[in-house]
Amino acid sequence: MNKKTKVIIVAVFAVLVVAAGIIAFLMKAKGSAGTKKFTLTITSERDGFNETINAKSSEEFLGQYLRTVDGLVYSESEYGIYVQGYRDMLEDIDNQYWWRLDVNGQASMTGADEVPLTDGDSYALVLVQGW
Repeated sequence: MNKKTKVIIVAVFAVLVVAAGIIAFLMKAKGSAGTKKFTLTITSERDGFNETINAKSSEEFLGQYLRTVDGLVYSESEYGIYVQGYRDMLEDIDNQYWWRLDVNGQASMTGADEVPLTDGDSYALVLVQGW
């Protein structure tokens, strides 16, 4: 392989790395400005509890909104908000009870601080058992 071919290969690789970085930046979730109307359902079969809140917020991300919900028990971590309970319905790690976040009926793949609030969407905190 001659020098010119090596230079071309390195240049193509550099362009691919830059393109991948740009795509990753563009795909990162972005919140939107303005007031959004949405629902937040909180469910604990263990405690026989199910409540739906018809909410409005101008926050851009779900985590920001959750910090304002009365009765929500949470802590902050390096990954953002960590929901530990609602009112007296707390997680129970010893018995594998934890709070799952759903977005439009599907388990979220990211934490609440990375979920953009979207007008008309539905969010749920569900106390589930098992890993």
